[in-house]
Amino acid sequence: MAVLTGVGWVVQIVVYPAFALVGGAEWAAYHRRHGSAIAVVVLLPWLVQGVSTAALLLEDLTPASVALAVLALATVVLTVAAAVPAHGLLSATQDPGTLRCLLRANLLRTLCWTASTLLAALTL
Repeated sequence: MAVLTGVGWVVQIVVYPAFALVGGAEWAAYHRRHGSAIAVVVLLPWLVQGVSTAALLLEDLTPASVALAVLALATVVLTVAAAVPAHGLLSATQDPGTLRCLLRANLLRTLCWTASTLLAALTL
């Protein structure tokens, strides 16, 4: 969760705002490269979060473990419902409105990851 929190904040503050600086001619290749690169960065940490959250729920069903599971599920829902469609739209064209939607979705995901990291640290 801590890795995802860090990646989320870097993406929120640095990566997605920099999308606006990419020229139209370079946009499609840049966005495609971003998608490939970020997948490598987040795939393993997200898989670890899912497996560890499921194991925690099976081992120790407490309010904290349920809260961690809800926060993890929220990041998946936000990704599937908002971030993936926004990236789909952005793959075709560099639209400022879609980028704002992506930034909002990522902020919500990042806040969930941040809360998860803090809650996990407090329960240790």
